[in-house]
Amino acid sequence: MRFHNRSTTPSYFSRRDQIRLFRLVAALGVIFLAMLYASREENWYWLTGRPADDPARQQAKEPPREIDFSVKEEAPLRPDVFRSEPKREIEAPEKVIARLESGEFDVRVDPRLLNPVSDSNLGIRSDEANAMYYLLAKATAIPQNVLEQSAEPAPPFVVVMTESPQYRGKLMTVKGNLKRLKSLPVEENRYGVESLYEGWFFSKDSGTHPWRVLCTQLPPGIPTGDDLADMPDVQITGYYFKKYGYPSAAGKLQTAPLLIARQIRWFPTAKQTAPSSSGAVKYIVSLFLVISVALVFLIWRFMVSDQKFARSRTAKLMQRPDMSMESLKDIKTVDINDVLKQMGQQKEDPPAGSDKPDSQK
Repeated sequence: MRFHNRSTTPSYFSRRDQIRLFRLVAALGVIFLAMLYASREENWYWLTGRPADDPARQQAKEPPREIDFSVKEEAPLRPDVFRSEPKREIEAPEKVIARLESGEFDVRVDPRLLNPVSDSNLGIRSDEANAMYYLLAKATAIPQNVLEQSAEPAPPFVVVMTESPQYRGKLMTVKGNLKRLKSLPVEENRYGVESLYEGWFFSKDSGTHPWRVLCTQLPPGIPTGDDLADMPDVQITGYYFKKYGYPSAAGKLQTAPLLIARQIRWFPTAKQTAPSSSGAVKYIVSLFLVISVALVFLIWRFMVSDQKFARSRTAKLMQRPDMSMESLKDIKTVDINDVLKQMGQQKEDPPAGSDKPDSQK
């Protein structure tokens, strides 16, 4: 009696095993694609919902709003008329104090210092310049990492543009693509600001409407110019100042949100020497030909192996016998009764040459 089956090495050249291997590889591919799909956070938003700080969720909560990009045009004054400046609640300090007595940096801004600032005016008015240079000096006196840790993500672009006064003086962080960066002349100021740079960038939700940023420092190697074709990735952390009025390239007056920052954080892309299109095509065609030849060779080998195996003795032994009724017709049958009679007679008749019974001696 056998208690175990005889193990044999499977033939991987048979078509049935090849189909099984192909199904296994396909199943592994499906599992790999499912793992990639499950690793993306946004693919689970249908179950968990979007994060609270996600711009798309904030925009979904907000009803559609019309943004007013127009600039307030002040009527020209008569020679004998003067325009009075807004009344200040407090005077701006003579110097910037960025540290508290405890030694910690103070990123807060007294909102009363920004009362003279108004939205949708063309450029920076003279009564706003003092507050602008104060914010520039304060941002410069605080380390960049402290500013970034203290800032909140910027609200959606439409919210900033429609609720500008609520965010004036707030520290916020915006990510986008830089379109223009150049230096500006510095006016005389009491806070010792000696360098000034102007940048224009587009955030993910601002569309074709830019943000404007003023800063005092630039990271080394950042590209500058009036029209940056590469539009490098940047992150701006600064104080929101106002809706700044400016003449667009089309000659139309528009407004853009203005940030006062210490510097622009730049994310340079790794420089890679891209091969020419003709060279890439050659490599792709060559790889395709090699893969095609390898597949054709494997298929040919499988077919030859299948044909060779079909002609072998092993294949013939593995064939199922013909179990039809016609094949059983010529088989000699035996009656069980005749077999039993023969066995009885053999038992009664002793074999020749054997001794007689004792009673006959």
